[in-house]
Amino acid sequence: MPRIWLGTFLVAAVSALAGCRAQKPAPPAPPPPRVTVVRPATTPVRDYWVYNGYLNTTESVEVRSKIRGFLTEVLFKEGTEVAEDAPLYTIDKREYNTAVRKAEAELLKADAEIKTWEAQIEQSKADLERVSGLIKVASASKADLDLARATLGVRVAELKAAEANRDAAKEALHSANLILSYTDIKARIPGRIGRTHVHRGNLIQADTTLMATIVRVDKLYVEFDAPEADYFAAQKARIRAHPSGDVADIEIGVGDERDFPHRGTLDFRDNRVETATGTIHVRGTLDNPLLANNVRLLYPGMYARVRVPKSDYTQQTVIPEDCLLSGQEGRFLFVVAANNAVEKRIVTVGAPVWKAPPPEPGKAPPSWIAVNPTPAPPAEGQPPAPSRRPIKSVVAITAGLLPQDRVILDGLQQARPGAPVAPEEWNLIPPAAPKK
Repeated sequence: MPRIWLGTFLVAAVSALAGCRAQKPAPPAPPPPRVTVVRPATTPVRDYWVYNGYLNTTESVEVRSKIRGFLTEVLFKEGTEVAEDAPLYTIDKREYNTAVRKAEAELLKADAEIKTWEAQIEQSKADLERVSGLIKVASASKADLDLARATLGVRVAELKAAEANRDAAKEALHSANLILSYTDIKARIPGRIGRTHVHRGNLIQADTTLMATIVRVDKLYVEFDAPEADYFAAQKARIRAHPSGDVADIEIGVGDERDFPHRGTLDFRDNRVETATGTIHVRGTLDNPLLANNVRLLYPGMYARVRVPKSDYTQQTVIPEDCLLSGQEGRFLFVVAANNAVEKRIVTVGAPVWKAPPPEPGKAPPSWIAVNPTPAPPAEGQPPAPSRRPIKSVVAITAGLLPQDRVILDGLQQARPGAPVAPEEWNLIPPAAPKK
């Protein structure tokens, strides 16, 4: 019997222990992940068309000689800017100086002939007067009178011929001086001159030998091709905004520039659409000023990105681009509902609004920032948590987002649609307006 009781006791003890283990409480659920949320801001936004194009010079001149001769001097440094009428080349002047002196001599000869005939006319007038007096006293015949008159007429005609010869001599001298001036070849436009194709001692042929090329660089063209659909939309926008205007601003970026810092104006649209490509050629002008150390940043032939505004600035909803995600359904973001559950929101992304410029030593460029208005006190012995977060870029949202929505900025990896989160709301603040 004791053994039976002992077995019964052991079975009861084991059952009691098993029951205790089965009733052990489950571990507590982890707290919802902490996320940083911001509400969308509203700011003026302008939408753009963006095209690829290139820079071109507004004026270009080929330097050629109008006369034939040997080159004696090259008066410029290759690759530098020259002013209008700056001396470039000199051609041997000796032959053309001789032509000028000959023309001067012909002019002196014509002046001398005029004086000779003027003197003979005075003599003929005196003879005619004398013969007329003798006729009255019957000392001269009518034949003598006719001869005196004819002589005067011939000498007047000779004077007129001499005066014509003098005019021709003057024109010949002017032409000789003009041709002599062609021995000094000057810049016809201001601009940057390229390399010289001829050097001292070479024989230059008139209107044939290409000596150098000058391109204007202080004002440039930007040329690009726009699709006909964009051009049609732009025409309608111009009709609505500026019924009588024909001026549109454009923005240009080149090289590694992240933005479009150069401003220009559209000044030409071709008169037809290219049927092969469905595009129309468009051109704008922009200034290319001298910068530090007399350097111009832009160069003809450079690749350029061109941004043409679609409309004026309008107030639009904007968010940091870091809030956006991409999926098969397009661009979306996560918002936190009133019950702190995550919602997936499909949105339509509009124009880029702002992008952080590259850092410059010693300068703090204006920036969009997210600020924590109620930072938690730091733990004992720990530094305070950051309360300001710079924003890399900001974009407009044209559909799918409300101004009161709380959009997740940080903690996107822990957020899941329908799951709860612990939001910490920060304020999205635009850059301060520049002081006037």
